[in-house]
Amino acid sequence: MPTRSTVSRFIVARARWLAWLSAIGALSAPVSRWLPADSMPTLQWGVELAAYWQWLYAAAGTAALMVLWVLGRAWWQVVPTLALAGSFMAQAAPLAGAPALPADAPVLSVGTANLNLATADFAPLRQWLASADAPDVVFLQEFTELAQRALDEDPAVAARYPHRLAVPQPDPFGLAILSRHPLVDAQALPPRTDHDTLRLRATLQWHGLPVHLSALHPMPPIHSAYARARDQALQDEARHLAQADGLGVLAGDLNTTPWARSLFMVEGTLRRAHGAAPSWPNAFGWLSVLPLDHVLASNGWQVLESSIGPELGSDHRPVVVRLVLAP
Repeated sequence: MPTRSTVSRFIVARARWLAWLSAIGALSAPVSRWLPADSMPTLQWGVELAAYWQWLYAAAGTAALMVLWVLGRAWWQVVPTLALAGSFMAQAAPLAGAPALPADAPVLSVGTANLNLATADFAPLRQWLASADAPDVVFLQEFTELAQRALDEDPAVAARYPHRLAVPQPDPFGLAILSRHPLVDAQALPPRTDHDTLRLRATLQWHGLPVHLSALHPMPPIHSAYARARDQALQDEARHLAQADGLGVLAGDLNTTPWARSLFMVEGTLRRAHGAAPSWPNAFGWLSVLPLDHVLASNGWQVLESSIGPELGSDHRPVVVRLVLAP
């Protein structure tokens, strides 16, 4: 029978390996941003894919370090601890938080949800959209004809969201914007290349102010060409919103994470209006690993609150933010 010291050495050895492997995995995020995408596109793309899993590295590395701390403290544990914490915290810049809200300050709540192409039961979506907690503006991805019929046939949803820009598609790239406030200058931009996807643009008339909206759901980065097309689409939409006169909001399943190069590239114009809470995959209704769904807002906003939305029967969870005007 193994002695207690033998078991401890066995556990410590494996915890040490797990701590170092997690730290190396976490460091893929800053490394991917340093690698030149133009001259080393495949390598940069591969390292960036590894960088997506920061929550997993943080959880596994923290567990391993806690075991090591209990069974045998050592100075070298500081190194993987700093690598894990530094890599996790080095995210694309978030939007500034709002101070105490004046009673009469207008609040714009924005939600985004990937509905999943395979979804056939839209009762949870209709219930959410008809509830008092439903956002003022909702961006929907993987929007199909079936989803459109489900919303059209619900009088409560129709009454709550009388203004819509919807382009359902039989593939995963249909989009819709639902709004309680008027939408003008609505545009549906078709894909320009085989690597591109549909985009929606519209201007929201909100308390006498124009709020320019962009809806986007790029291809998943299963190839370096798709990753480059995603990054280009984000930059194009950020440039469009920056050139428009007014406030800007971009939302959707962007198939990227707060640690990836793509969000760092647009942080001068658009910033994350929510934290790094994971939204995919929606396993067991509560377990997610990757924050792929985003609301990005221009610097004229401050974020009052952000949260993960309710279970909608999709493999994604919705993201909801509440925005107020910056002083």
